[in-house]
Parts: sequence; structure tokens; C-alpha cells
Amino acid sequence: MPADALGWVGAIVELAGGLLIAFGLFTRIAAFFSAGEMAVAYFMVHGPRHFFPIVNKGEAAVFYCWFFLFVFFYGPGRWSIDALLAGKVRPAAAST
Repeated sequence: MPADALGWVGAIVELAGGLLIAFGLFTRIAAFFSAGEMAVAYFMVHGPRHFFPIVNKGEAAVFYCWFFLFVFFYGPGRWSIDALLAGKVRPAAAST
């Protein structure tokens, strides 16, 4: 795969995954793919320079990879769209 196409795939995963996680829709799936994308970014861009993230400037990629893994295992919050669709949260009733 050409590097240009790989950049576009990364950009789409970052944009779509970020929006889905922010709104809480398909949170676990989006977090899984986002964590994988950050791991690929670290090992392809930062990893060849040096092993340790503090030396190769890969702290952000490592942080976001672990953060997305945390979101994957923790799941969406109680105010997410996923929770609303699952019926765990009742929408606020309009007062009359």
C-alpha cells in the first residue's frame, strides 16, 4: 500500500473514530480500531528511531493507544448514545 493511501486510511480512522468515541456511538469498535491505528503509527513512524517513546517523540501515540484500549475495555459511559439505545438511560421527560 502506498504511503499516501496509508495516510488517508489513518486520517479516516482518526476522524471517524474520534467522532464516534466522543458521541458514544459504537464506542468499543471505534476505540479498538483507533488503538490499533495508534499502535501502527508508533511502530511505523516512531519505533524505528529508538525503542523508548521519550527518546523518539512517540509519547502521544503511546498515550492514545493505551487510552483507546482503556475505552475499549471500559466501554461507553452512562450518557452515551450506546447506553441510550440499549435502554440503560431514560431520556428526560418534558415537564408540563
